[in-house]
Formats: sequence, structure tokens, C-alpha cells
Amino acid sequence: MTRPLIIGIAGGSGCGKTHLARQIAEEAGDGYVSVLSMDQYFLTEHEGPPDQINFDHPSHLDFDRMIREVNELKQGKSVVTPAYDFTTMLRLPQGITITPNRVVILEGLFVLAEPLVSLCDLTCFLDVATDERLLGRILRDTRERNATIEQVVDRYQRFVRPSYQIFVKPTMQNADVVVDFTHRRSFFTQLLIHFIRDSVQDLIDPEAFIATLKRESYAIGANMERGYMPLAVNILDLAKAYPEITNPMPSPALTAFQRGRVPKTGKSN
Repeated sequence: MTRPLIIGIAGGSGCGKTHLARQIAEEAGDGYVSVLSMDQYFLTEHEGPPDQINFDHPSHLDFDRMIREVNELKQGKSVVTPAYDFTTMLRLPQGITITPNRVVILEGLFVLAEPLVSLCDLTCFLDVATDERLLGRILRDTRERNATIEQVVDRYQRFVRPSYQIFVKPTMQNADVVVDFTHRRSFFTQLLIHFIRDSVQDLIDPEAFIATLKRESYAIGANMERGYMPLAVNILDLAKAYPEITNPMPSPALTAFQRGRVPKTGKSN
């Protein structure tokens, strides 16, 4: 393959996408892998207070710029992407230089939806249990984004959970590989690392390998028990149909907790 191999990794917030991409880039060795995170493309201008902004909604991302820069990477050109500070919710003045290494990993909530999924050669969805994703988000946001546990839970209930069901989970059916990333993290991580190493060292033909995966006879297809998003649905069109804020108010339980009105534990009636 004369151009970079583009691997797309998606999954719910807190599932470990960014950690996986960085681990692969580090362990693959010799600068073979570049990582492009969708989080770099958050827009700076927002209307309303920060606690009313649903950052898990596609409307807050600069898709046009990300698509343009992914195409430039595929052409072998380096790009300078935006840099975003989640503590201030603002773009930083300096950008991030991404070079078109042999492999470029795209990671983010909506990577497996159009218009990005068609730019990927291999696509992976990290399927992680709901409680594990919430715990991952709590640990990340309290450590790295100066958030309190109450703020994380409030944002999760109002924004993260509904956005996952509407915009993220349905893209699972667009994945070449759906991974149980709750219990099989190390296994899949090592498989992907070895696939990349073998590809860049010309020990295997990555295009032939990926073509074999895509020829698999079984397709997830439509399933009435879970969200369904045909491959051709553009997520920006879908975003127009669903409001950014489905529940503008914190949950009663969380409000009571914040005000110190949590019922005392004891025998149930």
C-alpha cells in the first residue's frame, strides 16, 4: 500500500479509544503510526453556559476540516490540526502536526459514521459495558478535566447516554470488527499491534487481509432490538433531526444529592 493505511476506532465515551490508539502508536515502534483524534476538532464558539453544552452531539465538531485533513494525510501530506483544551473548552493557539506515517489511526465517537467511515480502510468498534464506560469517564474527567463526580454524572445522564444511543451505538454495524473491549482489551490490542507491525514490515498484504474481513458473509444488518444506522446515513443530517439537549435539567436524584438531601440508608418499607 503506497498511501497510509487508515484505521478507524469508535465506541462510546469512556470506552478507551484514545488510550488504545496511543498504546498502539507507542508499541508498534519506529514511528510507524500517527493518531488523529476527533476531540481535536471541537469548535470553540458555543451558545449558553458550559453545563448546557452537549459535547457528545455532532454539531460541536468541525467535520469539514477533519475530512479535509484526513484526505490530505491519505495523499501523503502532513497536516496541522487544531488543539483543544477541555479544562477551558477553548482551542489552543498552537496546532498539532500529524505526519502521514504508514498507519494513521482515526479515533472518536463518530468515526464510523458518514462522512468519515468511507475514508477508513479498517474499522473497529469497541463494545464496552455501560458501567465501565461511566467509570472510565469519571476517572478521566476528574483527573484530567477538573470535573467533580457530580458534574460527570450529571453530564452523563443528560448528554452522554442519549447521544450514545442515537449517534454512536448504531455505527457498530459499520465496523469491520466489533470487539468485546470490556473483557478482551489486551487480546485485541496485541492483535492490532501485530497486524500493524506485519503490514509495515511487508510480512503481509494489508489490503488482501482487510478484503478478506470485508468478504465475511454475515452482516449485522438491521436489528429491531438495537439502533440502526445504514452506512450511507450522514451523521450531520442525523444531528439536525435530534436536538442537542434532550433533558435540560439535572436528574432529581442528583439535585437532591448536591443539596445534601440524600435519604438515609435503612430498612426498606
